[in-house]
Amino acid sequence: MTKRIAHVDDDADIRDAVGRILRKHGYQVDHYLTMKELINTLEQGVNLPDLAILDVMVESMDAGLTAYAEIHKRYPQIQTIFLTSLGDMIRPYFDKESNEWVSIMEKPVEPESLLDVIQDRLGQTVK
Repeated sequence: MTKRIAHVDDDADIRDAVGRILRKHGYQVDHYLTMKELINTLEQGVNLPDLAILDVMVESMDAGLTAYAEIHKRYPQIQTIFLTSLGDMIRPYFDKESNEWVSIMEKPVEPESLLDVIQDRLGQTVK
């Protein structure tokens, strides 16, 4: 079954590049400009993604972190990757135990690295 990935980024070039990489490797990709759009779609309960790739700074400085907290609480089966220019600077927002389920990648990202992390996340089970 094709895995569905939700990708939230306000940069059209990043959305396009990530989308091309993921579709080329057999993933179905749903793009969103804002975290609000993603959350609204999740609330409809149709075609939930297997994984979400979130930027941190979209509508606000911490929109991605706030959305992550909501997604993790309400939809724990959805794996998450942060793809952000902030890199590990956001790590302090998470407790040490979260290292098992929080993946942070810094933009720009190598396609192979992104695909490796996605494959790893999709193989994870919810803790």
